[in-house]
Amino acid sequence: MFDQYGRSINYLRLSITPRCNLNCIYCRPGHCPTGFDPYSQTRVLTVEEIDRLVRAFVSLGIEKIRLTGGEPLIRDDLEAIIRCIRQYPQIRDLSLTTNGQDLASRAQSLKDAGLMRINISLDSLRESTFAEITGNGSLQRALDGIDASLQVGLHPVKLNTVLMRGINDDELDNLFALTKIRPLALRLIELMPMNSLSATHERLITGTEILQRYPLLQRIADSYPGQPAEDYRLPGYLGTIGLIRPISHRFCKVCNRVRVTADGQIKGCLGKNDETDLRPLLNQPDDQLLRDFIRHAIHDKPLGHHFEEKRAPQRSMDRTGG
Repeated sequence: MFDQYGRSINYLRLSITPRCNLNCIYCRPGHCPTGFDPYSQTRVLTVEEIDRLVRAFVSLGIEKIRLTGGEPLIRDDLEAIIRCIRQYPQIRDLSLTTNGQDLASRAQSLKDAGLMRINISLDSLRESTFAEITGNGSLQRALDGIDASLQVGLHPVKLNTVLMRGINDDELDNLFALTKIRPLALRLIELMPMNSLSATHERLITGTEILQRYPLLQRIADSYPGQPAEDYRLPGYLGTIGLIRPISHRFCKVCNRVRVTADGQIKGCLGKNDETDLRPLLNQPDDQLLRDFIRHAIHDKPLGHHFEEKRAPQRSMDRTGG
């Protein structure tokens, strides 16, 4: 399945809830007050609707799916969603992005359901900074989730760190140390303008700056074509360090993904406001109509984002899916 610019689209980012048990400063609009859930009444896609969507996407060439939120582990039926997706042999990669707060107790059941790999948010190794960024999240629970994921064999375990100047950019040495003796893939993500805090770019730490700070980082081969991260390794370290540089080193020309939000909107680009509602099609019995609708939306996928304009999209990250 190709878009209008000839890019092969085989990767679906599927959000299953906008709700979250954390309140990260770069994610929600205006940094909602702790304990406030703006999406408690949002109607999200059911397992049956997800099944129908996945069947349609698979028929159009989707081979990889990542489940996102909000926080996916909020859904009690997450394992059922994973089993539903794994029934399609065309799906060769199924992953999950989580903040890890409830991961330790469910890592085994997620693996048993068919989850293949996992991405865990880890924005600080200092308890106070972790709590500041996440709105009183528990660093220890996130670390326990990482340990449990390694133990049950969710591989690779990727750690996502959004670097912010003056907040956590002094922790790189300690973050890199996580990869020294464990097969972890640390990924440093440039701050994207997804809300009022991040839209100013004052907190932005670029991948170029990291490479200048750490000249010993050695470039290694990509794990797969079209991956957003540039992978590096420090000499003698077991794990890897990836730089995801959507601001300073755009990778739009090789973007192979499309997104569906938890409320059924298909989006071709994280940084654009274009979206189309798939929910009316889910009430129609004709699968061909749904496939044609998705095919048209993918064909119209934008050429690239406009993050350089420093304007936050209408949808914050929690409503879009990471």
